[in-house]
Amino acid sequence: MRTIRLNLAERSYDVQVGHGLLANLGDHARALALGRRVAIVVDQAVADSCLDPVCTSLQAAGFSPVVLPFEGGDPAKSMATAEDLLGRLIEAELDRRAWVLALGGGVVGDLGGFIAAVYLRGIDFVQVPTTIVAQVDASVGGKTAVNHRLGKNLVGAFHQPRLVVIDTDVLRTLPRREFVAGLAEVVKHAAIADGDLFTFLEEHLEALVEQRLAADQLDWMIARNVAIKAGVVESDERESGARALLNYGHTIGHAIEAATAYERYRHGEAVILGMLAVAELGARRGFWSASDRQRHDALLVRLGVPAGVADIAADSIVQRTRSDKKRVDGHLRLVLCRRLGEAAVVDGIAESEVRAAVTHLQEHYGR
Repeated sequence: MRTIRLNLAERSYDVQVGHGLLANLGDHARALALGRRVAIVVDQAVADSCLDPVCTSLQAAGFSPVVLPFEGGDPAKSMATAEDLLGRLIEAELDRRAWVLALGGGVVGDLGGFIAAVYLRGIDFVQVPTTIVAQVDASVGGKTAVNHRLGKNLVGAFHQPRLVVIDTDVLRTLPRREFVAGLAEVVKHAAIADGDLFTFLEEHLEALVEQRLAADQLDWMIARNVAIKAGVVESDERESGARALLNYGHTIGHAIEAATAYERYRHGEAVILGMLAVAELGARRGFWSASDRQRHDALLVRLGVPAGVADIAADSIVQRTRSDKKRVDGHLRLVLCRRLGEAAVVDGIAESEVRAAVTHLQEHYGR
């Protein structure tokens, strides 16, 4: 097992990464002196595969779990779902010593963290992410949110977990599409912060996608991504500066999700499209070499570019970027790669530049 420590003063916590960790989850929770009652927020698909060992471990450690299942998927990451879950917490008479365990992907983690942040003005929570995107990104850093009809993640709070437990064995049960979509966040981390990780992905991508990567290698890759995310969060917990680097590909990706009512693409699939778009924008601004750009785009093509972006009106995508939280004085702030493994936040991106990048995306990857 690998342990990555997030040093955030009184909000510090460990992220534990390894295979076979679910069986000891209760012991790790007990070591934190958490309250006896725990609300498990879980979507139905994850409940079918992971809930039993989690409940067994918690009960063996003396905890009393209350299971709060809900219908998963990004459309469920809403105020309506949050209100329903909060109502069930109230009906279960959970007090301030109780805590929330978010068991599932990024949607579950965001929802579980959000209700923990606002219930009784804030209770403890633990993340147990079960998808790649949740393990390497969403579960680490304390950003919780729900979507609004006008944009993604516009209603939320910073609320750090007490612990994150990442069992890489659960990744081997994921459908291929979900697995590939999650790897978009791994490519993102490599592109902005770790050229060696990017090379590792170039060398092992097919083995990774086909679930042939050795357990220790998979643990290393997930832990390396967590360490990248942790380092950025430590330097900028509330996204006032350096943490914005983690939004590489996300502004346009989020806009594509919103323009398709969050129903056509997985989050990671939209991020793949977003990274291809900002790669073009960066090239137009002379930000990186042609060879680095070619390697970047080639890896994403090998990973799998989702179809259908040409069917979305470019103006609809551009319009949705106006709701981005990082917009300043009518212009966007976008993350652009300087070279593989290094990126920068660039202010003053005009809508005309975004439109040109989206048009390029549609013309070259719009099938």
